Amino acid sequence: MALVVQRVFDEYHQYMKEHRDTRSASLPLTNEPWPVMILIATYLFVVLKAGPEYMANRKPFDLKNVIRVYNVLQVIANGAFFVTIMYLLLQRQNFSLVCQPVDYSTTREGFQELYLSYGYFLLKVLDLADTVFFVLRKKQSHVSFLHVYHHAVMVLMTYLAVVFVPGGHVFMLGVWNSLVHAVMYFYYFLASYQSQDTIWWKKYLTRLQLVQFVHLGFHFGRPALSGMDCGFPRIWHWVGFGQAIFICSMFLDFYVKAYVAKNRKGSSKSTKMR
Repeated sequence: MALVVQRVFDEYHQYMKEHRDTRSASLPLTNEPWPVMILIATYLFVVLKAGPEYMANRKPFDLKNVIRVYNVLQVIANGAFFVTIMYLLLQRQNFSLVCQPVDYSTTREGFQELYLSYGYFLLKVLDLADTVFFVLRKKQSHVSFLHVYHHAVMVLMTYLAVVFVPGGHVFMLGVWNSLVHAVMYFYYFLASYQSQDTIWWKKYLTRLQLVQFVHLGFHFGRPALSGMDCGFPRIWHWVGFGQAIFICSMFLDFYVKAYVAKNRKGSSKSTKMR
């Protein structure tokens, strides 16, 4: 058994030596995988076991003002990231949002892509606070599989992106996700002051999220399925395609249950009353 474990470690270190982007080795949380693995494991343990047990016999914490500040921070951070990434990428005449290789160079443009990827990774780490707030407010029903899976996987995937593919074709994920999150946290901020039912564009936010995943599925799926050479590792096309399809299917299921089925039920009741 010890020999097997040692072999796995040796293979892992050899793979990292041959394939990782060494420019990110000095950035916090990216030199070795253990800090991120520990972070994700701690997150899962806290929101699924330790947190609920701790809150079982306690009253919910009043975090309204804390969450409002957090929502504003998220709007500013994601909005600034979206504007920055669009400005830096669109000013380049040779950058394609459709099919683009990773710039591993030590040029100004190469480091811009690396730092944008790293900044996006930090935004996904910040997102983990969402679930902690749910637990502390005893909103455990909100801690769904979709919610926890999405948050944990995004931290892992963005970490791997910084280490192996910091930029290029994967930037469309950051473009879409930062835009959607800026709108989403603005909605959460408004909802903290009024009933969610009075915010008429709530369902359009979910539709925007669905459009995001449909486009990302196409964005990663086209080169994965067609064999198009974007100068981007083929395995990451497949990873992006698979994640987009999986998450889209879960969001679609949520949308159908939250809006379509609910509207049909409401229409059925109205007909019976007539």
